[in-house]
Amino acid sequence: MMARPHEERTSRLEGAYEQVADRLNSLDANMAELRRELRSEMTAGFASAGEGLTALRSEMSASYRSLIVAMTGQTALIIGAVIGVAFVMHR
Repeated sequence: MMARPHEERTSRLEGAYEQVADRLNSLDANMAELRRELRSEMTAGFASAGEGLTALRSEMSASYRSLIVAMTGQTALIIGAVIGVAFVMHR
């Protein structure tokens, strides 16, 4: 008579262990899917950031070139003005 309640409890425990195993497997699958999604989003984010940095670098280069051209023009204008004033004063 004692063996029967023991078998019932063992059966219930085995069923509970199977449910726990199923839930853990489900959690593992969900975590793997989350990892894939996160990796995909991170890859896309890094690619987007890289494109943004490339565009920024291009804009900065263009601005730097414009600044150099403007400064060269100003310098030429100042040198020309100094030469002109010196020429007028020398006469």
